[in-house]
Amino acid sequence: MKAAFIEHTGPPEVIQYGEIQIPVISADQVLVKTEALAVNPVDTYIRAGSVKTNLPFPFVIGRDLVGTVIKTGERVTRFHEGDRVWTNNQGYDGRQGTFSAYCRIPEHLLYPLPPRIDPCRAVAVVHSALTAVIGLQFKAKLTKGETLFVNGGDGNIGNAVVRIAKALGARVAVTSSNEAKRSWIVGAGADLAIDYKKENVTELLRDFAPAGVDVYWDATRAPEAKQALDVVAHRGRIVFMAGANHETLLPSGRFYLQNCTLYGYTVTDANPGELSEYAMQINRWLKEGILCARIDRVLPLSQAAEAHRLVESGQLFGKIVLEPDGIGSSTEVCKHHAQVLGKDKTDEQCQAAA
Repeated sequence: MKAAFIEHTGPPEVIQYGEIQIPVISADQVLVKTEALAVNPVDTYIRAGSVKTNLPFPFVIGRDLVGTVIKTGERVTRFHEGDRVWTNNQGYDGRQGTFSAYCRIPEHLLYPLPPRIDPCRAVAVVHSALTAVIGLQFKAKLTKGETLFVNGGDGNIGNAVVRIAKALGARVAVTSSNEAKRSWIVGAGADLAIDYKKENVTELLRDFAPAGVDVYWDATRAPEAKQALDVVAHRGRIVFMAGANHETLLPSGRFYLQNCTLYGYTVTDANPGELSEYAMQINRWLKEGILCARIDRVLPLSQAAEAHRLVESGQLFGKIVLEPDGIGSSTEVCKHHAQVLGKDKTDEQCQAAA
């Protein structure tokens, strides 16, 4: 089968595209024919070797897929041939990745795709949605009527956070970097989008939430504790989910006097039971038409190295979806969704597009 793989870590040029053996499944595994794949920043970290994990070479890269079950092991009970499925947790900790025509996936790390959900729409959101679900619903426990601020809220993760937060009944403010992204995130439901390059973020947030925001979510690579404490409410919750190489000073007195809570987490730390809980919530939001990504472009799997270069450039506006070559994949469907979902769509339009 065709696959995108590496034989050692390094820059995007180490990615090879060629023939490898179709994997043989064990009793508790499922063989999936891939239909749509997504490229995430974490994929580039693993390929570059900046995230240390067990990589059995040659190593197929990629975390996410949507596909169809073609074979199951004798102990598999949840899936059958022909089932549509998705995963967002491969390509890590010794597990081969998803960037291939066929993937071997443990049953407990595979989830059913809800009926009538397009593969491109799903694969473009399942990783960002995982981050959002963990932080909003299982860490900060955002509830109806609360206020949320997302620093760096106009990217892929911010989009998922905003959409789920609005579905939970919260008021949401975000920072944005340009007018196009600002328009997109307002279309996703943000009540306030602040241009941090031109406007005073702290003053506008104090107008938005005079008593402070209930949840402060920082999606940037340089989260600052003092900045968070300046705008978070008494008993507020702070979420840091990025900035692995960054350090910040915590004003401890203000922190405990405000009775705040600080959460940090990675999706790779989640165990299979937790991942199943999170997947149930992701499927809930998919079925309700809440999750809707912006697809920047669709590329063939043979251009996986170029996809990694584009992600690392920081110039994308949305996700890259890859379609496997030569196995009857849904190129035209993906291109249609790149056109439909790559525009500023309301949740109702997103649901209709599915």
